[in-house]
Amino acid sequence: MLSSDKTAEYTTATNGEKGVPKPSPLNEDFKNLVTKTLEKWHIQGVSVAVVDGDETWAEGYGIAAMPDIPVRPSTLFYTGSTTKAFTAAAASFLVDDDEKYPNIKWNTPLSEVIREDFVLPDEYATSHVTLEDALSHRSGLAGHELTLGRLGTVRDVVRSLRHFKMSQEIRTTWQYHNALYITVAHMIEVATGEWLGDFLRKRLWEPLDMKSTFFSLEDARQYAASADNDATLAVPYGWDETKSEMEEIPYCEGVLSGAGAVISNVVDYTKYLRSVMRQSGPLSKEGYAAMRQPRSFCPQMLPQMKNQILYTLGWMTTTYHGEFVMFHPGGLEGMTATMILFPEREWGVLVFCNSDGPGRETLAWHLVDEMLKVPQEDRLDLYDFVQKKLVEKRKYNSTAQERLYPSIPSPPRPLTLPLEEYAGTYTHPAHPDIVITIASEAEPQFLVEVTGSLRSTIALKHVSADYFLAEVSLYMLRRDPSAIVKAEFQLNAEGKVARFGAAIDFDYMPDTLIWFERSP
Repeated sequence: MLSSDKTAEYTTATNGEKGVPKPSPLNEDFKNLVTKTLEKWHIQGVSVAVVDGDETWAEGYGIAAMPDIPVRPSTLFYTGSTTKAFTAAAASFLVDDDEKYPNIKWNTPLSEVIREDFVLPDEYATSHVTLEDALSHRSGLAGHELTLGRLGTVRDVVRSLRHFKMSQEIRTTWQYHNALYITVAHMIEVATGEWLGDFLRKRLWEPLDMKSTFFSLEDARQYAASADNDATLAVPYGWDETKSEMEEIPYCEGVLSGAGAVISNVVDYTKYLRSVMRQSGPLSKEGYAAMRQPRSFCPQMLPQMKNQILYTLGWMTTTYHGEFVMFHPGGLEGMTATMILFPEREWGVLVFCNSDGPGRETLAWHLVDEMLKVPQEDRLDLYDFVQKKLVEKRKYNSTAQERLYPSIPSPPRPLTLPLEEYAGTYTHPAHPDIVITIASEAEPQFLVEVTGSLRSTIALKHVSADYFLAEVSLYMLRRDPSAIVKAEFQLNAEGKVARFGAAIDFDYMPDTLIWFERSP
């Protein structure tokens, strides 16, 4: 549903070329597209902003909080991994400051700054992974996505790295890794003696007049509750396929820090986009240049991109229809964001929404295509593309047992022990605890709940003996599993269940089981 609150629109008064105002791209045609997109993708609400030179347009559509609080340009959203651009920017201040931080450069090994905390499972990697490596996802560490949002402190996350697994040699392969951005946040805090949120506010957000940008949920809540502004804090939602209705989702309150902690609105973000495009401060010219310098090769994650995507420091870059473009998506459960900018044109777009999925990309890239005047036949129908990929994925998942266990006996061997002997809590020194309960005695099946602030689950379906198929769902309301992988239980010499293993890092180590020890 679109918001009928006409005060949602925000437009600068700056005139375009020759004194003639540029027409707003957020026009009636775009509003009609938003209506269709929100309905088709099950998006609750969305805030959109466009930067074009000196001009800014922004508007909110849909619902920020049910039943009837509308989205406005001032509405606050978690912006997910777009936070990473700010973490890299914060690091650039240290790199530039030879007087205070002469020992911190892009090629400085992290272990030289946080030696006691930063230990990887490989001794060479521990001593050689640099600030630049961490910020460009080329450390050799696998992603370990289930660790994001774990409870504890930033330092706890950093010290848990020694229990992760290396899947590549350093600087050989791009592997997205949130915990290393949290590690950089910790390094900045150790070096400066300041919480990263305070450092960013003092050095970056206040100079840019970004008064509605925060690094903690509590600060954002207090700001939204203030009578001095019209800001509201969007509520995260997810589409429940079984009920065909929206369900409110709890805010992620685990450790996000430099990987995804920022909460802001599209109007504040336009100020940062403009500074990046014009290299107008508060970063140095060298700092802005570092943000654009390619460091690693990304996979082709956006179907409309035909050329190689490169990762810099908290940004992705490529060319789109012959134009240099910088961008980065972000997402937590129930909150997603996209920022795209074309620096040479001084043009950028921001789309924040309080629902899952890639639907917001439809709006962002429509505005890009309109700006570039891309012919209709050359534009991607993202919804159609995603639906086709979903059909392919379901077909692939339907063959999981044959692929993963090609030679099980017929009939399959029964479980070694009674079902109740497998239920319980299992722990890992780096991952959140998991709790295994009986889902079905007839099959048999188990449900694995991942503790912490991200609501991930694993459904275990029996294959043979103590071997299972594990349907991993990173978001609880997602109808289709994120992946189906191998899982198994192991018994000790006393014949009791000792540990549980599953290939939960399926993006980078699909054949490697991560082992959780059973609690007494």
